[in-house]
This record gives sequence, structure tokens and C-alpha cells, in this order.
Amino acid sequence: MSTGDNNSRSASAPVSGAPRDRQHSSDDRQSGSEESGYDSDDIPYFEDFGSGHSIVPMRRIRSSQEMLIQQSSGSDMDAITGWLYNGPLQRAKYQDFSTIDWIYDNTKARHYKSDLRARARRKGRLGKLEMLADTSKPWLILLAVGFAMGLIATCISVSSQWLIDIKHGHCRTGFYLNRRFCCWNADDVCLDWVMWSDHLHTRWRWVEWLLQYMVFMLDAILFAAMSTYLVTEYAPYAAGQGIAEIKTIMSGFMMRKFLGLRTLCIKCVGIVLSVASGLSLGKEGAMVHIACCCSNVFARAFKRVKRNEVERRELLSAASAAGISVAFGSPIAGVLF
Repeated sequence: MSTGDNNSRSASAPVSGAPRDRQHSSDDRQSGSEESGYDSDDIPYFEDFGSGHSIVPMRRIRSSQEMLIQQSSGSDMDAITGWLYNGPLQRAKYQDFSTIDWIYDNTKARHYKSDLRARARRKGRLGKLEMLADTSKPWLILLAVGFAMGLIATCISVSSQWLIDIKHGHCRTGFYLNRRFCCWNADDVCLDWVMWSDHLHTRWRWVEWLLQYMVFMLDAILFAAMSTYLVTEYAPYAAGQGIAEIKTIMSGFMMRKFLGLRTLCIKCVGIVLSVASGLSLGKEGAMVHIACCCSNVFARAFKRVKRNEVERRELLSAASAAGISVAFGSPIAGVLF
């Protein structure tokens, strides 16, 4: 045999041997896939073996989810979304500063109601009671928001007024009483309310004015500093009114911790200190944020409402109306807002 034949045989050996090795590896993958219960299909594979090119068929393992998607490719969109709702492929948790999937959440809620009506028909009266209990969950949340906002608004008004009056003096009969309740039964002159300057008993009037001014300024600075520290250190989302952020969240934007329990507590305490310090702000706009925080916190008690972002935003719109109602004492204005 000639030398050229040997060279040509040695050059062609890797090319002819490579598909055989690939075939063995593909057979091993096929046997492994049959043992694991997965399906496989042939896809073209291109690889350069140095002296030549060859296209070798390889085996790729398909998961059960891909097989179900291929089987349901001829079905309509409701069947696919129904499998997404009930099947193993669930929607990933929304990340912070992202937008929700309105179509998925609406479809998820529609399938849940359909399943609930089907169970109600099967179980009879027990199923109807279950359906009634599920339907009443949003109303219970809004009822709790209404009671909570009434209580919170009362506490904020009474506390802020007491801190405002404490900058001028205190009540002799009860330190916890503000000037209005301390002088409730007084006609013209209230003897129970004592100014801070009255404790000096000095003859110089300017000394009493100076003491009264210093106490007033120190209390105002202290209240403002405490409010600033609580907001910056523990709940940065409690800063500002929050109405613009509420509108953004209702449009589908995700802001974690903006409607949390910590933000709710710091917002209530901070608004009392800020109003009492004499800063140029009010508690009306903050009431909307507080009401939405209450709605979000109460919605966590119900698993179905907690997982439905669309329904939670509907509750936010009703909670914002409750905030305006308690702030201005006008329920109709809250609904229009």
C-alpha cells in the first residue's frame, strides 16, 4: 500500500470515528432518559473535527413541562393559562421596583372563581357557605380598615393637640390632658392650666417671656428631630405624604415595604411629632398612606387576597377613600377622590 493511502486513511480516521463515539454517547443518553421517564428528540449538531466537518444527530432530553406545552399547543389560551395556574409552572414572585402581570393575575383570579363555583355545586350548601365566606373577605378587610382608621385618626388628633399644648404649659389636675379638656368646665379663666413660666414666681415679666420662649423652641426642635430620626433610621418610605407613590402602586408598580407594618407605625408616630413641632404640613395627605398601609397589612391575613395583586390594588383604592374621609370628615369627598 502506498504512503499516500496511509496518510489519507489516518486523516480520515478521526472523522469516521467521531460519529461512532457520538452515537455511543447518544445511546447512553437515550437509555438514561428512558430510565428517568423523560422523552428525547433528535436535533442537528455541528462540530469541527479538525480535518473536516460533520453533522451528527444528538439526543436532547425534554422535560415533562415541555411535553405538556407541546401537547397543549393546539388548545386555546384559557387551557394554557389554566395549566399555568394549576400546574407546576407558577408565576415567579414579583421583584421590587417591577410591574405586575395584569393578564396573569386576572386569569388566575378567574380560574379560582371558576373552581370555587364548581366546588360549590358539588358540595351543595357547604360549598355555598364556602363561596360566601370567600366573597366576604374583601368586605371584611375594608370594614377593618374603616374601624382602624377611625381609631388611628382619633389618636393622632388627640396626641398632636396634647403635644402642641404641652409647649405652652400643662394641666394641674392631669398631665395627660390637653388645654381643651383641662379647661372643659371653666367659664372665663382656667385655673387648672399652668404655664411653664408660672413656676418661676419672678417679678420680672421679661424673664417669664424668655423661659416660655425657650421651652416652646426646645420642644419644637425636639419633636422635629425625633420625627426625622425615626423616619430616616427605621422607615424611609414614611417620608412625605405618599399620595404620588400610592397612585404609582395602584397602576401596577411594586414597591416593597412602602405599605408595610413598620412604615405604618413610624408614619403614625412621625405625623404626630411633625404636626406638634409646628412644621408647615398637615396630616390629611398622610392619612391616605396610613389607610393603604392598614389595607395591605389586613390583606395578609387572607392567603387568597395576599397572592392576588390586582385585588389588592382594588382594596387600595377603597382604603384611600377611607383615609380622605377620616381626614376631612367627608365620606362623599373620599369616594370622589
